[in-house]
Amino acid sequence: TIDGLSVLQKGKSVKFTSLIEDTRMQIRLDKPMEAEGDVVTIKMNFSFIVPINGSDRMGHLTTKNGEIFSIAQWFPRMCVYDDVLGWNTLPYWGAGEFYCEFGDIDFSVTAPASHIVMGSGELLNPQEVFTAEQLSRWNAAKTSDEVVTVRSESEVNDPKSRPAKDKLTWKFRMKNTRDAAWGSSKSFVLDAVRINLPSGKKSLAVAVHPVESNGKDGYGRAAEYIKGSVEHYSEKWFEYPYPMAVNVASNVGGMEYPGIVFCGWKAKGADAWGVIDHEFGHTWFPMIVGSNERKFGWMDEGFNTFINGLSSAAFNNGEYKPERQDMHQIGKYLQNPEVEHIMLTPDAMRERNIGVNLYSKPGWGLDILRNEVLGADRFDYAFKKYIEQWAYKHPTPQDFFRSMENGAGEDLSWFWRGWFMDNWKMDQAINSVTEVKGSNAEAGYNIVVANLEQMPMPIILGITTKSGKKEIVKVPVDVWMRNKVWTVHYPTTEEVVSVVIDPNHVLPDINDTNNTWNK
Repeated sequence: TIDGLSVLQKGKSVKFTSLIEDTRMQIRLDKPMEAEGDVVTIKMNFSFIVPINGSDRMGHLTTKNGEIFSIAQWFPRMCVYDDVLGWNTLPYWGAGEFYCEFGDIDFSVTAPASHIVMGSGELLNPQEVFTAEQLSRWNAAKTSDEVVTVRSESEVNDPKSRPAKDKLTWKFRMKNTRDAAWGSSKSFVLDAVRINLPSGKKSLAVAVHPVESNGKDGYGRAAEYIKGSVEHYSEKWFEYPYPMAVNVASNVGGMEYPGIVFCGWKAKGADAWGVIDHEFGHTWFPMIVGSNERKFGWMDEGFNTFINGLSSAAFNNGEYKPERQDMHQIGKYLQNPEVEHIMLTPDAMRERNIGVNLYSKPGWGLDILRNEVLGADRFDYAFKKYIEQWAYKHPTPQDFFRSMENGAGEDLSWFWRGWFMDNWKMDQAINSVTEVKGSNAEAGYNIVVANLEQMPMPIILGITTKSGKKEIVKVPVDVWMRNKVWTVHYPTTEEVVSVVIDPNHVLPDINDTNNTWNK
């Protein structure tokens, strides 16, 4: 419900009309804003009933020690006005997420004193909302690389663990953000630990969860997971910009907001790490790099899926290192004619394909580009430059493509066209293997490889000689620029007994039957 709407222009009330259509409001000014510095202030009162399950964006959960409220999408936000489309007025339809503008947000939450409230940004008044002991622990966590329990499981039902008041107001401030969210409950265990950032600045990892989620196999390690995740991304890509990084364990299965995430309270072990790492990975896409999720969900979900793989491999010496996937099987799956290409808006895709097209396929594509086409050094430099150049801005897919090409120093139009704008097939085949006799400099084998489909990829050959020696030979993708067949010369004085295309299945080759030659 919205009431009490008023509009001020240059500090004075002005005439206006307004229209609400589904999830959008349009305000029509009696006099247009003037260029170069005119300011319009919009004030309104609004209210809503918190749903139990708010489309996995928000909600509330009953636990044995009280309700957990995970509150998001809770206040009106300005449409983005960009230089591509002007006002971005597509309604919220669920499949596509959000496109938000950056700004500063100050907010306060008044809750029963028995509650602990955590939100986006900086907690401005910890001395007013914690007990003396909790405040001491809170401050200790800011200088500790070991997790500090600010409110323990045994203290949750102890009245002394909260100030003896009726209500308390928690005050938060978030700068240069696209959104803000918060969680509140009297059932929270609270852990915190310092986050060390590359510049020398510090942030604070905060984990709140019910006792049902506590323990080292669950969210008892949440603060540790937050610290590991945020420190990794900050070191590798771009420094985390917020004063806190808060995880709320709730009935929201996994949802990201600036400085705070909601994760499913039942998650354990690798699942708990995975959901926390994924949701905090969204800090970089789309919280810092403000792409249009509503139209191009793959620009945040896909990029995040990609960086999650590197983060999981790095955390705690590979404790949750992901298993390598068989790209041959994936290549075959992607040829299903019912799988659309990535560039469609999410609401135009079949619902069952959203996970593949927004998350998996772009993530696989970036893995291929990094590991098999450009190499880690060139890719990482270009990807980092993309984040730096588009931080707190609104890139389009074409901006991403051009930025990566500029950073890598490579024309990648073939890759964008085949992997993102279409579903090109890849099928390389061994046409022949012929021994070449002569001097030691010339002796060896000529291996003729054909590219039978549209998608070019590097040639990766696994070669085995009679002595049992195995070697990987890699030929850049450039050879397919003007050729459908390419001869690879393998210099050796030994007899070659086997040649296999892509023996480790790192490329999406759809046909294994033509990949092997045996003497």
